[in-house]
Amino acid sequence: MDVKNRKIVAIVAFMRKFITVFFNLFFNIYVLKIVNDLGFVIKVNLISLVFTIVFNTLILKYLNKKNVKYIYNSSFIILVICIGMLLILKGYIIKYIYLFKMLYAFEEGAYYSPHEMIVMGANNHKSFSSFQAKMNILSNVATILTPIFSGLIIEKFSYYILFIILIIEMVLVILVGSKIDNYYIEDRKTNIKEFWNKAKKYKHINNIYKCMFFRRISTQGAITDLLPIILFLKLNSELSVGKYSSAFALLSIISLTLLHYANKKNIQKKFYIPFAIITFSSTLLLVFKPSFITLILYYICMHSFAQIIESESVSAVYAAIKNKELAKYNREHDIIFNIYMFFGQVISYSITYILYTRFYNANILSVVVSILMFFLIISSLYLQKVENYYMNI
Repeated sequence: MDVKNRKIVAIVAFMRKFITVFFNLFFNIYVLKIVNDLGFVIKVNLISLVFTIVFNTLILKYLNKKNVKYIYNSSFIILVICIGMLLILKGYIIKYIYLFKMLYAFEEGAYYSPHEMIVMGANNHKSFSSFQAKMNILSNVATILTPIFSGLIIEKFSYYILFIILIIEMVLVILVGSKIDNYYIEDRKTNIKEFWNKAKKYKHINNIYKCMFFRRISTQGAITDLLPIILFLKLNSELSVGKYSSAFALLSIISLTLLHYANKKNIQKKFYIPFAIITFSSTLLLVFKPSFITLILYYICMHSFAQIIESESVSAVYAAIKNKELAKYNREHDIIFNIYMFFGQVISYSITYILYTRFYNANILSVVVSILMFFLIISSLYLQKVENYYMNI
């Protein structure tokens, strides 16, 4: 990929992040305020996982040079439709929540599948970690600005004014995204069986899949929906949620900047497991000494130590097949690790849904967080094995 296209992809990812931050941070709060039923919110997100894996697999399977541009650009149009539904239907969105989630799942697949193919095709192992750290820094810049801005608009005006602003931004994303002219997609049929027969002899491939599986149970599973809700239940204000989220994003940028420095200096990375243990320990404090201070301490760990593990696991999964025998199997690799992550997410949301509906109180959420974050330690064990593999080749 040339420098021009690389920059455009980064700009699109940066601008689109403003939209995804809203959906990650405020959408579940918006639905919760309408239905006043956290169990319903968890169930909707659990069911939407099925839409996500189906669309991701189909799009990856049939993605090629002829349609990649149209699929990639269609994601932006569908996102405009999703935001338009929120603007027009208002509280009645609950009646169409599964249609909405289906459209949003297709939009994510239509965007991320081409994006991941582009990224995997344009980097080698050494550049992956650095590129991913830079992208995460850029992403966290958006994550600093978006929460406090969105919270302010919601508090001072309404969700509907925010929806109008997001639609305007998506029009700009469409204009910028149309400038990409090289998608770096290998045009061939998908052959998962052939890839798997070759990949299974590489231990680091199996290890990174297991890492992503446990990562989806922990930091990238139900936690992503629970954290904003827990914070909102404590603060009872979108603006306050936005302020704290922006502060935590700043902490993430500092952590990722240090990671970028470690990559440049080729410092040996043996900190994954200790970082995971520290993060898990902070959840135990949240369970046994629940307070606003222990909640903030947990958030600090999540946006520093866990953020570094997150960035490194993503770069490792992209770099995993960068050898002569496997390099052409980007698509098959993407499908398989997405399947691993899907089952991890299902387990994560199922644990959350079962425990919450069984005890039906907000206090159980701290226990759920602690259970889920234990799996971050297991994920880090496999990530360390992958890192050791690269250190020895």
